[in-house]
Amino acid sequence: MSSLQFDREANELTLLNADGTRIGNWNAANNVDSHSKGIWPDGEYDFERSKTHPDDAPDSAYGSSGIFIFTVPGREDMGVHSGRESVPDGLGRRGFLHCTMGCVRTTDDAMAQLVTTHRSDPITAIDIED
Repeated sequence: MSSLQFDREANELTLLNADGTRIGNWNAANNVDSHSKGIWPDGEYDFERSKTHPDDAPDSAYGSSGIFIFTVPGREDMGVHSGRESVPDGLGRRGFLHCTMGCVRTTDDAMAQLVTTHRSDPITAIDIED
């Protein structure tokens, strides 16, 4: 089973296969909107489900490949997704730096690889760390 690691300080998301070998790493951030419940807390969280949306596209809220959702106590629908590639947030940030309501935002390339890997080697958890 594969897993994800998010390094908040490095702004990097890493996908690992079952034996811990790195499949890939991409830019990612956990910049949150002022109306959110805050950043994703540090820790390890189990995969819950994935979801696509009818409007999935590079500039949509969730990007071209939907969202991978993890179980985070006290929070709903916390996940990893892309989106807002050329749409600025209130601070002018675009792409993976665009704010979220607590999720980790990455790139469409990263999400495409997550979807491909998940089909043959399911993603089971994410580790969030500073």
